[in-house]
Amino acid sequence: MRRYRVIEAARKLFIENGFHGTGIAQIARESGVAVGQLYRDFSAKEDIVAAIVNSDCRSFLAADSLRRAIQDGDAHAVRDWIHQLVTPGEDDGDPRLFAEILAEAARNTRIAAVFNATHRDVRELMLNALEMLAPGAALAERRSAVTDVILIMSLGMLHHGMMRSGEDDSTLVAALTATIDRDIDSLRHAASAMAA
Repeated sequence: MRRYRVIEAARKLFIENGFHGTGIAQIARESGVAVGQLYRDFSAKEDIVAAIVNSDCRSFLAADSLRRAIQDGDAHAVRDWIHQLVTPGEDDGDPRLFAEILAEAARNTRIAAVFNATHRDVRELMLNALEMLAPGAALAERRSAVTDVILIMSLGMLHHGMMRSGEDDSTLVAALTATIDRDIDSLRHAASAMAA
């Protein structure tokens, strides 16, 4: 519970003031956790950032539901999961925090490592999802390219949401999901042709 209070206080302060504008003393004050106690759970501010990145990515990804869908061979659920990556949701949090994380990752090798590890995990999940939809070693390069395109679209939508919050982006989301579906259908067609 104490860790949760610290993380939530830090999240709020990072959004309001940025990482560099927020100190450990402020986080302690905002969370109601003494500085000494805070340092028992987190050895540095970067540890708090890492916890936020890991927590947010886990909740955003819903990886367990994707793994179940892949295991069950549920193509519809896999596609829904992929569509969610480019569909802004009310539970996605404040996009300013994501911008702070990206900016800090460009300056701080430790945060970059956390961000890159998360990106690798997401990419691996996506590759597994696409392999379930369109199996075959011969399609590995195409699946890799489609994975990267989808992840770039997802990051682009996060940026779009940050720069144009409150804007109706349903037409854009429809165009992105149509592009994704076209690419997946092309992969599936190629997999079927190879299997025949």
